[in-house]
This record gives sequence, C-alpha cells and structure tokens, in this order.
Amino acid sequence: MRRRQLHHLQLDLFPFLSVLACTLGTLILLVVVISASSLGRERTNVQILARENAQNSERTPRYLECRREGVILHPQRVLVKTADLAKPTSVLGRLLANLSRRRDREYIIIAVRPDGFECFEEVRHQAEQAGVALGYEPFNAEWELCVPAPGRSNCP
Repeated sequence: MRRRQLHHLQLDLFPFLSVLACTLGTLILLVVVISASSLGRERTNVQILARENAQNSERTPRYLECRREGVILHPQRVLVKTADLAKPTSVLGRLLANLSRRRDREYIIIAVRPDGFECFEEVRHQAEQAGVALGYEPFNAEWELCVPAPGRSNCP
C-alpha cells in the first residue's frame, strides 16, 4: 500500500520554472536597456590618467595629442605641424630636449587619434632618440582630451 502512495506522489516543477524563466527574462531585458542607454551617451571630455602602479609613477606626465595635421602640446594647445615635426628648433624639438634633461622627473603621454598614427610614429621615434619615456593611448575622434592643470590630478 505504501508503494502505491509513493508512486502517486509527484513533484510538479512547472510553477517554479515559469517564475524562474520570467525572472531571467526580466533581468536580461534590464541588462539590454541599461547597456543600450550607456552606449547612446556620448563621452566628450576624456582624461588620460597615469596608472598608480605604473613604471613612471614618480614622474610628472606631459600630454601630447597626435592628429593628421600634427601634434598638439597640452595644456597650452600649441600645434606643431607635421612638416615641422623633424625640425630640432620646433616647439616639439625643444620640449623633447628639455624632457631629455629631466627624464627622471617627467615623461610623455600621447593621445593618438585615428588619423594621427603617422604623426605618432614620428613623435615616438624622436622621443626614443632623446631617451624620453613615453606612454600612449588610442583616442576616439569624437572625444576631447581633458588635460589637468599643473599641480592638479583631475580636470575641472
């Protein structure tokens, strides 16, 4: 008799599985909505930060931005045209000469725009010849580089 009773008892998991499926569907929908809204937002001001555990953590970064038309020195926003990059008397040449003398205290971080790769190759070559340490970061064409003021770690 007992065997017949055990045989007739069955556990129905349908309500549990339907609640679980609805919960998973809701969570997936929530993830998709949040992801789509964050992708739609445009990041205009972007700051390149030096990593705290980086090799150059005791040095002060100098920021450059490589574009098709040349390299922009920040925070002054001085443009050195592509034709003048190789001239040792250009603003870039003087900056690299100064940084070469202060290589234990300063280094270069370069933001590389999609159209500025050739400019970056020239700047990197010159910096390596001068013995200046450098770091670089690919930079989206729509972003605007935000460079902190001297003595500050973040942009305003």
